[in-house]
Amino acid sequence: MFPELLKIGPLSIKTYGFFVAVGFLAGMNYARILARRQSINPEIVLDLSLYIIVSGLIGARIFYVLLNWDFYKKNLLEIFFIWSGGLVLYGGVIFAFMTSALYVYFKKLNFFVLSDIFAPAFFLGLAIGRIGCFSAGCCYGKPTSLPWGVVFTNPDSLVAPSALGLKLHPTQLYESLFSFLLFLGLNFYYKYKKFSGEIFFSSLIFYSIWRFFIEFIRWDDRGQKILGLFPSQFISILMCIFSISALVYLIRRNINEKRNSS
Repeated sequence: MFPELLKIGPLSIKTYGFFVAVGFLAGMNYARILARRQSINPEIVLDLSLYIIVSGLIGARIFYVLLNWDFYKKNLLEIFFIWSGGLVLYGGVIFAFMTSALYVYFKKLNFFVLSDIFAPAFFLGLAIGRIGCFSAGCCYGKPTSLPWGVVFTNPDSLVAPSALGLKLHPTQLYESLFSFLLFLGLNFYYKYKKFSGEIFFSSLIFYSIWRFFIEFIRWDDRGQKILGLFPSQFISILMCIFSISALVYLIRRNINEKRNSS
């Protein structure tokens, strides 16, 4: 597709990095809107967003490098070429989650309230960011005969040379569409939620199930399997179990609080 958006002399703007940046800004601004509706200082959202993006990028890059260590151990300098693509979403989510937990702990904020604010914002950003993946050619799918299959021909894309010229599943666009629909669903349900944390953990359940199944049609390097599963599938199972457990705990706590107050 179009891995390079614009080039002015020696300056090159990568399409991947551009859409990731746009996605982050869109998500951050949406989170600030939700914060205002909840009478929360939007500057807290801005501050936390900066921690999230930095820790998320670091975590996503670390996971990608580890999964492709055979290449990077011979090309150590390219570990830092993050603008060229090469991020693992789950790595970013895990690092951002831990960073956010530490932030709200030291700032004495309500984690569940803030997590509900950031959940729909995250999926809005992901929907936009995956367009960058599609443009760069990373996270591509397996060959398909379906009419909406796409063919990558640009040798500068992140598609493996053996996959160039083949009709592939546009898995990046599948995830972009899913993320946008999930964003709309979370946005609609937000005003009907019964307790803080409901939006956040529900979104993780939906996404982990989605991610588990879409891995079956991904064709890029998925890393070494764990118990017969790709790393992202294994993490999806753990995330789903964790999120369901957390949701059950919050539901029970909410019921007990209502009983005690009645």
